[in-house]
Amino acid sequence: MDRKQMESAISGIVRLLGTSLKNRGLYPPSHPLVRTPVEKCHAELSPFFAERAELALTVSDGTLVLEGVPVFHLTSSLELFMARLGSIGVPAVIFERGVTIRDIENFVHFLHETKEQGLPVGIIKERLAHRGVLHIRITAAEEDEDDFTVAREIYGNAVGVVVKALKDVRNGRTPNGADSDHAVREMNGMLSRNRDAMLALTLIKNFDEYTYNHSVNVSILSLAVAESLSLAEQDRVSVGVAGLLHDVGKTQLALDLIRKPGTLTVEEFEEIKKHPEEGHIILGKMTHIQEATRYMVLEHHMRFDLTGYPRPEPGHRVHPNSQVIAVADCYDALTTMRSYQKARTPQQALEIMRKLAGKSLDPDLVQLLERSLGVYPVGTMVRLNTMEVGIVTGNSKEEKGVPNIAVLFDRAGNPLASPVPVDLATEDPFTGKPQRVILGTVNPLLHPPVSLTGVLSMASA
Repeated sequence: MDRKQMESAISGIVRLLGTSLKNRGLYPPSHPLVRTPVEKCHAELSPFFAERAELALTVSDGTLVLEGVPVFHLTSSLELFMARLGSIGVPAVIFERGVTIRDIENFVHFLHETKEQGLPVGIIKERLAHRGVLHIRITAAEEDEDDFTVAREIYGNAVGVVVKALKDVRNGRTPNGADSDHAVREMNGMLSRNRDAMLALTLIKNFDEYTYNHSVNVSILSLAVAESLSLAEQDRVSVGVAGLLHDVGKTQLALDLIRKPGTLTVEEFEEIKKHPEEGHIILGKMTHIQEATRYMVLEHHMRFDLTGYPRPEPGHRVHPNSQVIAVADCYDALTTMRSYQKARTPQQALEIMRKLAGKSLDPDLVQLLERSLGVYPVGTMVRLNTMEVGIVTGNSKEEKGVPNIAVLFDRAGNPLASPVPVDLATEDPFTGKPQRVILGTVNPLLHPPVSLTGVLSMASA
């Protein structure tokens, strides 16, 4: 498709949306004049997703723009469409790969029925999710926010989904699976856009909110491994939702047991071992949950050698992606401080996991996680040959690429006023060799505490 054909196709997509919206004001939702433009719009959108994961629609300076292509020839239906986006307060619309006719239909109905003006983005997102719109999302104008800020917003939304899901279960309600599906799709999209920004957030731990942060971290890490496995998008989402909800079964256990800081008794551990089966049951009652997701939750503690729990029946075939959750779960648990354990550095955690490979963990997936995180995972503190100490803020996508570093302490060990980004690829003009190279990792406890949030935010700017 050349540029002229693309512009024509894009203009057609937007006009079809406008036509459906205009006709919705005259006819019921099921009327052909409302539904047919939606079906045609879906058909026109599909070819674009063969090469990209999403399409962005914005209104900029009074001009309707889809994927950077302005639509200048406005019809009355298009003017109505633009006016409705503006009055409601929709800054940007993202159509994701996997968008359905129902998604488009419900989005058009939302635009038609919403009479309030200037709604906050968060409220718009909630209303679309409530309508079951899974593959069309609303976002703030991205040029006003750096990737790390967007990633933190997505991470925070996912934590909110976990909090609500666990609260619903404890109160005897069935959580809305569409919320989990949407949160995972947002995280998956951000991983594709800026892997470092999303993975960095898994290293910012909150001890008081361990349960919720752990669930989101396992989901992000699982998505990273799933991407390395080159799984289809729907399969990646299935893995991500399993990671997000892998511990939902613990809501059926006593809070004192879950929060117990010391060693569990044999009886208490037997109770803990029930949570995968409880989670499998809970997910079976939720909407928008794939059957594969339920089995991953059931099997995430079975272990690679099948000596875990629940013990499988003879001949039971474990889902191939269940160990993805197990590997992500193990890594996040090891790198998080708990009342009964100190937090390991990313390097220490991976070393422990290598020893568990072939026993508790799938060795191939442990290697894939290492590859996903890089030789020096984001958040690793390192010493350079200049004796400076820095922190890894990102990793090159090239197999032998060097990581991005922010120097925190000078060669004498004195903290710098602010982190200084350095390029390890910069060569000494006299020797032709890199000016700085990593000598090895550093125990962060040997240095004054550093705000990882501030460092990573600076690095992503």
